[in-house]
Formats: sequence, C-alpha cells, structure tokens
Amino acid sequence: MARFLHNLSKDARRRIIEVMLYARSQRSLAEELGITPAAVNKYLTGKTHPSDRVMERILEIASSEEALLISKIIAEDLAKSMEEYLAWAADRRALHPDSLRTLEQTINRARLLSLAGRMTIT
Repeated sequence: MARFLHNLSKDARRRIIEVMLYARSQRSLAEELGITPAAVNKYLTGKTHPSDRVMERILEIASSEEALLISKIIAEDLAKSMEEYLAWAADRRALHPDSLRTLEQTINRARLLSLAGRMTIT
C-alpha cells in the first residue's frame, strides 16, 4: 500500500472521487472499484470516506488525464500537511535541523526526477 494514500485527508479523498466522476457515472465508478453506488454517494456527501484500498484501486484505473488531476490534489494535500507540521514544530520550538534537511532532500529528489524526464511537471 502506498503510504502517501494513507496520509490523505478526507477532503482530498472526496475531491479525488469527484475527479473520477467527471467521465463516468456513480454506478460505473462503483463497478470499477468493486463497491456499491451507495458507497460512492456516501463518499460524495462526506458521510464516509474511501479506504486506502479503494484509493489504490482509483490510482490503478485512473486515465492519464485523471492521474494528473489526482496528482495535483495529492500534492496540495501533502503540502498543506507539511505546512501544518512546520507551524506546529515552529510554535513548539521543536524543529530539528535534520527535519528540514529531510524535507529539502525529498523536494530535491522530485526536481531531479523531473530533470531526468521521469516525471513531467505541467
């Protein structure tokens, strides 16, 4: 299981479901995901949220266009989490220099993947 999926907010999960519904009906999406149409409706209304397994299945079935939109939602959600963490750490004076280096190294790896052509930034 992709760990980043586990860390997604409920709102990001709902927004990803909305992306998947641009090109298909709730019934069709439910069939592709192996869940009920009622479950899809509950995701949309916020009564519940998709499990990590459902999110993994979404990544498997997403078209390339859907994957780009989903990637944007995931990046925004993870960035917001990072901002909240940094604010908390700064308020508590608990921001260890190694933490900043770790975050910086992660961002630099993304830049290198982009430069190497393994990741497209649009």
